[in-house]
Amino acid sequence: MRVAIAAPIDLRHLSRMLDPALESTVPEGMVAPVATSLAVELCRSDHEITVVTLSTDVTVPVQRRIGAAQVLVGPYRARHRARDAFRHERNTVRELLDSVDTDLVHAHWTYEFGLGALASRHPCLVSVHDWAPAILRHHPDPYRLVRLLMQVRCLGKTRELAAVSPYIQDRLRGIGRRSAYLLPNGLPSKFFADSPQMRDAPVHQILSVNSHFSSLKNVGALLQAFQAVREQLGDVELVLVGRDFEAGGPAETWARARGLAVGCVFAGPLRAEEILTAMDRADVFVAPTLEESFGMTVLEAMARGLPIVAGHASGAVPWLLGFGSAGDLVDVRQPDQIAAAVVRMARDPERRMLLSGQALRRARRFAWPSLVRSYEARYRRVATASGGHR
Repeated sequence: MRVAIAAPIDLRHLSRMLDPALESTVPEGMVAPVATSLAVELCRSDHEITVVTLSTDVTVPVQRRIGAAQVLVGPYRARHRARDAFRHERNTVRELLDSVDTDLVHAHWTYEFGLGALASRHPCLVSVHDWAPAILRHHPDPYRLVRLLMQVRCLGKTRELAAVSPYIQDRLRGIGRRSAYLLPNGLPSKFFADSPQMRDAPVHQILSVNSHFSSLKNVGALLQAFQAVREQLGDVELVLVGRDFEAGGPAETWARARGLAVGCVFAGPLRAEEILTAMDRADVFVAPTLEESFGMTVLEAMARGLPIVAGHASGAVPWLLGFGSAGDLVDVRQPDQIAAAVVRMARDPERRMLLSGQALRRARRFAWPSLVRSYEARYRRVATASGGHR
């Protein structure tokens, strides 16, 4: 099947997976592991894949062949994109898609890529990866308002919708879109541990991986909880990974101002391979986020067999963790509940080993080889329903 993926794509990671010799020669692209790994999996499943993406590294559209994928990259403005609701980016996505022949477009996110794909000449499936009203509620600023209006427009124009989780499906049902198909995010096979990790040693390291430091990610509550954990467990450290969590960054500055940085390692952003290493060194994973449309870092921790503490009302996270069968769920708005869950887990190695096995078994449902057939079936439906053309 001929499939075009219109999405933010990490072009260097795509090259590393499909043609490592090209990695240093391609534009940097965008941080988007899900769409990137999906494109790789589809290429390896013998589909004819075209990738349409954007990058601040280019000023005019460029075309490359990376392994089995045809890659078209358009310019992405570094600033002021929201002033015209990403009009330049939307038009670029549409023009690039119109320049190729494909059976359908799978667009990811309901913003510039979704709107650009819907304006193209091809049948289109749009995956809803987040919920703009929730994001605006936690980040009430003009940029997120523009994104909300873009999502509203995209959902109004889309006939074929996919949701990454039941949480997103429920949000869509709330606005009358009851036919969104469940197409969860996936992980490459290399992410999965071979077997559950032995958890009988004392807990020494707690890990949390977050995309940024904000009220939505709620890492401040984890930092408060960690001081209570140290009081009860002694010599234990908290490793924080992600943008804003580098040494001297916003998270460390916030923590030091409140006397909450003792025992914390501010590791900053890491490459995918480095995150796997960090997870293998850790004893417990904590996801303090208040709301997730899916929860990729939680899935990655599950795939490494880490015992997990997460929020009982954090969007899709409870579903991802089997509603408590593959992790401990607490009210993450309450630092004392986070601390109590971590301490209980630290003092119960049998519980940690049980959760390690449960997490790994449930995570395997989200391996790309297990998911790709569902994607292929939906692609065939979309292409057939349109007769292969607009």
